[in-house]
Amino acid sequence: MSNFEDEWQENEPVATMPAPQAHATYHSREYRPSRGRGSFGGARGRGNDNNWRDRGNNSNSNGGGPSNRRNFQQNEGNKKNIMVPSNKVGRIIGKGGSKIRELETETDAKIKIGDSNGNETDVTLFGTPDAISKVEGLINGLTEDYNRPPPQDRHNDSANSGGSGDFLKQNESGVQVIDWDKLNAFYDEQQQSRWENLPPIIKDFYKEDPEVAAMPPAEVARWRRANNDIQVKRTFDDKPGLRPVPNPIITFEQAFQHYPEILDEIYKQGFKQPSPIQSQAWPILLRGEDLIGIAQTGTGKTLAFLLPALIHIDGQTIPRDQREGPTVLIMAPTRELALQIDKEVSKYQYRGIKSVCLYGGGDRKEQIKVVSKGVDIVIATPGRLNDLVMARHLNIINFSYIVLDEADRMLDMGFEPQIRKSLFDVRPDRQTVMTSATWPAGVRRLAESYMKDPIQVNVGSLDLAAVHTVTQQLMFVDEDDKEKVLLEFLINMEPTDKVIIFCGKKATATHITTELCLKGIECQSLHGDRDQSDREAALGDMVDGTVNILVATDVASRGIDIKDLTHVINLDFPRHIEEYVHRVGRTGRAGKTGIALSFITRNDWAHARELIKILEEANQEIPDELETMAQRFEAMKLRREKEGGGGGRGGRGGRGGGRRDRW
Repeated sequence: MSNFEDEWQENEPVATMPAPQAHATYHSREYRPSRGRGSFGGARGRGNDNNWRDRGNNSNSNGGGPSNRRNFQQNEGNKKNIMVPSNKVGRIIGKGGSKIRELETETDAKIKIGDSNGNETDVTLFGTPDAISKVEGLINGLTEDYNRPPPQDRHNDSANSGGSGDFLKQNESGVQVIDWDKLNAFYDEQQQSRWENLPPIIKDFYKEDPEVAAMPPAEVARWRRANNDIQVKRTFDDKPGLRPVPNPIITFEQAFQHYPEILDEIYKQGFKQPSPIQSQAWPILLRGEDLIGIAQTGTGKTLAFLLPALIHIDGQTIPRDQREGPTVLIMAPTRELALQIDKEVSKYQYRGIKSVCLYGGGDRKEQIKVVSKGVDIVIATPGRLNDLVMARHLNIINFSYIVLDEADRMLDMGFEPQIRKSLFDVRPDRQTVMTSATWPAGVRRLAESYMKDPIQVNVGSLDLAAVHTVTQQLMFVDEDDKEKVLLEFLINMEPTDKVIIFCGKKATATHITTELCLKGIECQSLHGDRDQSDREAALGDMVDGTVNILVATDVASRGIDIKDLTHVINLDFPRHIEEYVHRVGRTGRAGKTGIALSFITRNDWAHARELIKILEEANQEIPDELETMAQRFEAMKLRREKEGGGGGRGGRGGRGGGRRDRW
């Protein structure tokens, strides 16, 4: 089956037009010499191994051809012949030989497609006895639905047998059609039967501290206002019989005093007090409630859902080594965020709990092996998760604690079909957590589908806002002057400065990286065209200080935690204003300050009004040029509406009807 790519889509090219010259003042400094590592983002080189029949028929050769690259032992004692329906051989081969390669990789067996007698085809399996047994089972699974069952006496069938004929009816025209009501009812009955046979889930582990329980409502309201104006409510209808929202905890001890090992792990990290989202989320999650946490990046959301997950794993009735699969699933939109969560999980050692990170670009076979050996937490991107669920390496029904992290980003990247497909079989009594930086309609739709009476915690306003520890600066430049101004900025960087340069396209990121290296300015690049190992190396070089400049696309706008990042430069303004907020949020984290510098061209005038709102909310200076851009764009839209042309982004400065609008 095809794997879904978990990559951010690059921006479309935008036309340019002349703009005023850049204005800024810098201090001079010489170029820094290169310290070695190259960082060019090249296309991946893949071998073309599509001739599956040649590979099979040459399997007995002793030469160095393609058929010997896996060095299978093909002798009489290590082979087995099976017969497969000829019209089903294509299922074993797959498109271009993809399935046969997947079977061989997964089982360490060798498959040779032989001759056909018309109805059946001879298939020879080579390898160790275990490998042959495993690959034979997989092949049987691919073809078993085509093995006809023996004839049955239809008069003796049970009314609930589930045979295909049971779900047909005649419509008004006398044509036989599917009776969907009956089929859906049968499916619901089967699912209910499966769920009833599962072990019960224990979700409530919260013992409220007396001081927390005694907090008067006025004190709770005052605390929430003082901590980023936290808003807490039931997301949907507040049904009768639901417990009131728990009060926030103020100290780590109030949340985890009954779990001293968790407290020890927290102390090891050197934290002084919980963040606002943690203070309110921990009582909710430890009590077993579903939670929607809406807060900006860098506010401690990962730890908010992780520590209750550890307690949930250890507190179930079935011992961990006797469970049929992992207990906790954490879904993340990008590889980088998935790896960042996995890194965070590894910091907290609690009763031998193990995790695995599943993502596209990683070693699929190795990931499957780790899962098969037994893990407690699965951290996955939607594409790879869907891949392994559909290949039956993971059974989603076994998860009892599910987290959809950065749900808005997953929807922006088009992953809703994969999410729904992967979670199709999820048990209804699980505990579900969803985090998001915004609250769009798509996220609300997901919450309605997968959550039961969730409590929503908003840290700060629901309006889009950038973190207040970042100074947001704008520079108005012509499109052709961007590189020159960027180079001047980088030349005058301080030695301790650390910068991420965001580009709208992968090609732009590659070009900027190349130009900087040619000028002796050492940097790294991070974008979707780079191999996963190169992406991890680039991020590692930034984290450990090997390089101080990272050129990236929006794949790095979330899930990248570089604690000493001082600057974010938006070389290209993002297509969506939400992405601007997330880019800015890469700096100014964990109480530190940072600077976000955005290059603004005439092509960006459609974002001017939204950008003004964000700057105003963060008490930032609003340049007159930005206000003028916003007014000109709004005037252009009104004029087009009167002329019947509609509004738009106004490419090339909003030219329309033979006229050019100026700002």
